[in-house]
Amino acid sequence: MFHGLLETGQLYLKFDEAVHEGMRLGRNMWLDGRSLAHMVENDVREMGKSLNSCQWERVLTVLDQGQLGSCTGNAGTGALGTQPFYDAVGSTVLPDPNDEAAAEQFAVQLYAAATVVDGYPGTYPPDDTGSSGLAICKVLKSRGTIGGYRWARTAYGFLRLLQNGPVLQGMPWYQAFFTPDRQGFIDSDPHWPSSGVAGGHEVEAVAVELDTTDAFNSVITYVNSWGSNWGDSGRFRMRLRTYEQLNGVDLKQYRM
Repeated sequence: MFHGLLETGQLYLKFDEAVHEGMRLGRNMWLDGRSLAHMVENDVREMGKSLNSCQWERVLTVLDQGQLGSCTGNAGTGALGTQPFYDAVGSTVLPDPNDEAAAEQFAVQLYAAATVVDGYPGTYPPDDTGSSGLAICKVLKSRGTIGGYRWARTAYGFLRLLQNGPVLQGMPWYQAFFTPDRQGFIDSDPHWPSSGVAGGHEVEAVAVELDTTDAFNSVITYVNSWGSNWGDSGRFRMRLRTYEQLNGVDLKQYRM
């Protein structure tokens, strides 16, 4: 992992990636102290609301980033293609939601724009350096596609954001996660932490099924960007307990 100081209050970290054929990663971390002012946990009224199981409809087809480290652009595009954001803005900026090639092109262009503003050395094309979710949100806001974005630093805050729509999640991706079980869970093997970090990945959380007996057994469903033949038709699941473990390493969660 490489890291460096961009400017006062900002830190970036670039993961070393273990490349798996057809399963590229490419998400880097951009930690900006100014994000603390935009945490959902700062909103007392929002945090006082109850949580419910929810599921957001992904209108856009599952995308496939192929051999390009564009997971951040794919996740951002996926969020625009998921309700309620699709009706609000996605339907006006995205191509036909069933045209995978055109949608993937949109995602790659979004990724390319993010590599210009993210502060990491190199831009795509030609340098496939990966990027950050923060850079994706900054590009979409600069275009006027979204009005803003918020962050969460706790598991509860993450679920609070998910009550209102899909959530972009940047996470360290472990070697064990490449092979989900038959139900699409990536964390069924209790020894997944010992498999080692393969890199950083950006995904889209679209649902949560709450467990009222043990909240940390609640199940989060994600849409990945490795095509519909991976996982459960392009999706995977993870328990909130795993989210909490990953959050101890990586505090980057945000919603458009």
